[in-house]
Amino acid sequence: MLDRIAAEYDRARALAPAWEARDFIDEIAAELAGARESEFPFAADPAPVVEREAPVPVTSKRATFSASALNAFAECERKWYFRYVCAAVEDRGSSASFYGLAFHAALEDFHRQHTRFDGADGAMLGAFLDFCVVAAFDRHRTRFDAPVEFELQKRRARRTAKRYVTWLLERARKAPFEVIGCEVPTEVDLDGFPFIGFIDRLDRDDATGTITVVDYKTGAIAKRAGEYLDEVLAFQEFQLPFYYWARTAIGDVVTRLALVPLKDALLDVAPVELNVVAQPRPPAKRDSATGAIAVADLERARAEMVRIARTLATPTIARYAAAVDPDACRYCAYKDACRERPAVGEERFGR
Repeated sequence: MLDRIAAEYDRARALAPAWEARDFIDEIAAELAGARESEFPFAADPAPVVEREAPVPVTSKRATFSASALNAFAECERKWYFRYVCAAVEDRGSSASFYGLAFHAALEDFHRQHTRFDGADGAMLGAFLDFCVVAAFDRHRTRFDAPVEFELQKRRARRTAKRYVTWLLERARKAPFEVIGCEVPTEVDLDGFPFIGFIDRLDRDDATGTITVVDYKTGAIAKRAGEYLDEVLAFQEFQLPFYYWARTAIGDVVTRLALVPLKDALLDVAPVELNVVAQPRPPAKRDSATGAIAVADLERARAEMVRIARTLATPTIARYAAAVDPDACRYCAYKDACRERPAVGEERFGR
């Protein structure tokens, strides 16, 4: 092949008139002879220094608030600024987020058909929930990056679903209840600020008629009641306090707030529960999954929600500070765009 190309090149040179590069240069020089060199049209002086603009307050144009928005602000003001003021483009999500989305959809389908579990057939319930899980994950198949990732997450959800049914039956045997709502649209006006959201599940106790607010968690959560209570008291978590006030506003008597972990298929489903009490009780044991929260603590959480909403609704903040704890940046969609994010130990000397 190379021999053929070389032969064709030599043949082409033989047919073309002979020329030298020097001749070509001389021709260009002759054309430019006598031409006047034009002056550079732009000043050579450097541009003047532009003074830094003074920061001015900014605010979101959102007309409503949510517990997730308040949680984002409490965790990192800069994250809230990126998400709700700049409307910055986020990443498409991870397999963990799609796992949660599909599992929530499966449980919604399941509880539309089954609301009571005292005396229920566990095998039948398990088979139906397994069907709901498979169907929900198949609807979200294209969200996962790879078929193997989809299959692994679906298998994980099917194993977790079996443990979820076991927990439902055990709880119903101890205290019969009825599921009265799933993915319930929720809105409440707190001192003139509208809050909206969706409650994963509402249960009504047969004996007392009181309500339990249930929130499914497919990611990392507090493992003990005392740990979750500390987050509420530190104004780092507003989800269940918001749901409490939203249901209380429409006349429900909410006596329990529950987080149901659905992340680990190798562990039994063991909810983290806070019983709502009128007066503070001695703190629960640190390793207990059940604790108590006083109405006064929920009132303080409500007051903080209103304070943050008022701050965000009016143009009073000129600078949104980045989080101090590097853990807040671990899964943040805006991490790469944030110049002020705190560096973890192994990055501190690499920047």
